[in-house]
Amino acid sequence: MSTEKQLSLWMRFGQPLEPVIENYQQVFDGWQAGGVKVIVVGRLLFSHSDGRPMTVATFDPNPSIYRDMGVEPPNGPEEKQPKKRDLFRKTLEEAKARGLKVFVFCPDSGQGPGGNGHPLADDISLAARVARIRDVMEAYPMVDGGVLDGPELGYEITPGHRSNIFEDTPETLRDVATDLDFDFDAMIAARDRFHDKLHNLNPSEIGLRADGGFLGGFELFDSDRDLTAWFAFRRDLLMQYYRRQHEAFTQFPRPVQIGVGSRLPCFTPLNGYDLKVMAELYDFILPKLYFFHRGFDGFYGTIGRYIQTLTDWNPELSDAHAMKVVESLFGVRLPWVQSRFDLELGFPPEFFESIVQGETRRMLAATSSAEQVVPWVEAGREPHRGDPIIPGDLYRYLTAAQKVGLEYFLYHSHTHLSQSEWAVITNLCGEPWFDGKPGYTPPDGVAWESQSKR
Repeated sequence: MSTEKQLSLWMRFGQPLEPVIENYQQVFDGWQAGGVKVIVVGRLLFSHSDGRPMTVATFDPNPSIYRDMGVEPPNGPEEKQPKKRDLFRKTLEEAKARGLKVFVFCPDSGQGPGGNGHPLADDISLAARVARIRDVMEAYPMVDGGVLDGPELGYEITPGHRSNIFEDTPETLRDVATDLDFDFDAMIAARDRFHDKLHNLNPSEIGLRADGGFLGGFELFDSDRDLTAWFAFRRDLLMQYYRRQHEAFTQFPRPVQIGVGSRLPCFTPLNGYDLKVMAELYDFILPKLYFFHRGFDGFYGTIGRYIQTLTDWNPELSDAHAMKVVESLFGVRLPWVQSRFDLELGFPPEFFESIVQGETRRMLAATSSAEQVVPWVEAGREPHRGDPIIPGDLYRYLTAAQKVGLEYFLYHSHTHLSQSEWAVITNLCGEPWFDGKPGYTPPDGVAWESQSKR
């Protein structure tokens, strides 16, 4: 059933582009009826004529743009594919003619070579990224702006994870740390002590300190002043990067709107984001309302990996002890999770009030207007390789977020949108869709992660 005030829906498509651009009239008819107000398109890649998916850029780079910014352009695409290019341009023009706003997902994708320094501090690397974004905006003047997916620092502790927090402050950041008035050697020594402490946790000490708020957690990790400096440096490093990037965008020939994605607010202090600063710099922020287990970027998945890793490192710890450490680090409370098996049981009613509403309130508090908050939403059969999110839970967490003030969300991604998800979304955002309704039917395809391996 529809709500009194409907949510405003953004829809991402891409990876691959072809299924939409080959049928864009019917797709747009269905989307607009269902409540789509904005499309986010990309990455800007076609399939190769030999069948390789997502390998051919949709346009040729403009060398003068890169020359003006002092960087090398990327190589041109292997194939021109003029028919697809023409069809893609017509798709974007049709979206604008219908009154849809158009953003490009990861317009920095396909950038040319950067410098040799750390990507968050190297001026040439930043210029290469910004030049690519400018190139995209000039190649497609009907586009309103872009949605960036990071960069960010790590938030996981599991060895080998692509976002391992212990592997993202290398020696190449020494000079940057000095410039920001941090003692690099002291911070790295503290990081290593933090790593060692996570391998040597004592159940009784957890019982004493983990529930003690910020200062209790500080005591749990030995009141290590240099450890707080390491976390402060991570924030300063990332926010300095985004300030530099924002300043570069102000030099573009035409104004464009840019938003940046992040993890949930409970995770952002760990990986360097300050959502308030980001909302001051950028037109909108896109924290990920991803709650699935396993996979990557999902709330339950991260919680589960922390429990598993901490108990692997500390065999004397119970899952409940590990969960207390998790709650202390992230500032969340999940009393229904006392073991990793509890994560397999899904989301109890209190989850939607305490976690979904709590995290939504926090992201809204970072901004001056609800219009600046457009969280990513992903559910369905295989969200980011994670466990399925059933339609009922999708409905419950969207309505929970709406109750505390959420007005917009970005659905990721049309490629594997199922009928059940579309029925839920349209009931909240537009004209309800149902099985057998003439016209547009969601593709319900294989999740794009399985095809591209990201």
